[in-house]
Amino acid sequence: MDDTSAQSRKPLVLIAGQHGWFVRSLESIFASSGFSAVTISNDELTVGALPDVKPDLVVLEADPPDVLWRDIIERLRLQAGLSSSTPIIATTAEPLTRQKRLEAMRAGAWDVFGHPLDGEILTLKAWAYARAKMDADDARERGLVDPETDLYNVRGVLRRIYEEASQATRHRRPLACLVAAVAPAAEGATEEEVAEGAREAARTIRSTGRASDVFGRLGPNEFVVIAPGTDATGARRFAQRLTGSNGNGGQGGEVKNRLITGFAAVTDLARAEIEPVDLFVRAIVALRTAQSAGAEDDRIRSFD
Repeated sequence: MDDTSAQSRKPLVLIAGQHGWFVRSLESIFASSGFSAVTISNDELTVGALPDVKPDLVVLEADPPDVLWRDIIERLRLQAGLSSSTPIIATTAEPLTRQKRLEAMRAGAWDVFGHPLDGEILTLKAWAYARAKMDADDARERGLVDPETDLYNVRGVLRRIYEEASQATRHRRPLACLVAAVAPAAEGATEEEVAEGAREAARTIRSTGRASDVFGRLGPNEFVVIAPGTDATGARRFAQRLTGSNGNGGQGGEVKNRLITGFAAVTDLARAEIEPVDLFVRAIVALRTAQSAGAEDDRIRSFD
């Protein structure tokens, strides 16, 4: 993806903390590493109290149990300037125990740092997280992302499948594409109910995949996953997890019971002699075949 616009400005970090001396130290570390910085105290983290900024990264300094990670991160997520893709790094001026790390990660932090603070590792990770956020913003501005689910739209999917195909061809790796459809909403469902159903399906699909997978939305009830490094066997296992056909329960169970999936995969894209878009089309054809069959016990179809 073209990241020219993401490189045209400094990333903005919002630093919120309990201890003024620690916040000032963090501000100095980030300012000397090429970030623009805005600082506030934890007391200002009430709804509407944030400065009128849209940070590319949030660094939160707090010391449990005096301040609960979950409460303060939830308050941050309510701020108008933050999106679901805004990374949050939790820090503490105390030594970091495993329990504190787990508490922060469960609350929604992307990473956690304790005392003694390694400023170089902190800023290196911060740059990676901020760049991902800026790239996501850039994709939205270019019309590559579906605003309702925060997944790629059709245009974005087509762009990303060529990018992933280029990597697969260069390294002679497998590549798979899966397309999943949710059964139509019940008659009389409101627009908000339909929209929430789509968001729930998007969450289920994203939670089933890996960080390296590419997720997209093709229509109101259809989604796509581009899975690098995945052959036909791996794609079928993915589809089984996605539809719940492997017997596993868990979150998104109701959605899984209504998902139908088609997939196509190649072991070595360099030797397959097909265009990347053909993999996408084949997965759609497989999905249509599964839909036309209408069998509850056969909700997964391979193009082959």
